[in-house]
Amino acid sequence: MSDHFLVVIPAGPDEDLPETAESIRETLVGMTGGDESRVKDYGKLQFIDAGENFERVACPGCRDEIPINTWQGWMESDWHGEEGFHLHEHEMPCCGRATTLNELVYHFPQGFARWFVSARNANRGPLTPDEIAQLEQIAGLKLRAIAQIY
Repeated sequence: MSDHFLVVIPAGPDEDLPETAESIRETLVGMTGGDESRVKDYGKLQFIDAGENFERVACPGCRDEIPINTWQGWMESDWHGEEGFHLHEHEMPCCGRATTLNELVYHFPQGFARWFVSARNANRGPLTPDEIAQLEQIAGLKLRAIAQIY
């Protein structure tokens, strides 16, 4: 049986963990009714994925799908071991637009961050726009919601 988690990360990958992280966690648990939650601060840029929800990656300009082997090559070139990820610009094979891995369109949503807050999903769907807005108000910054399955 798979575990489902609702995760929030900052929309801006360079954002530091806010002082309100514990309040974000408590509110997220209240929203989800989850029985397990945590705040994780990596201190370096990491890819926060959707687990089994990872389906495809697309160009943010023209929305053409990016071949997975191309994306994997970019992931390898942006990974700097103990330093975490460095988000370099990559030229999209479809339209030539220069963009970073964080700006790609992931289905389902994923992204890069130094930290995350998560709660195990208690048999509900992804966070709603209103819930995300409430968490953003607590965080004091824009957030990206990720629905993980492991």
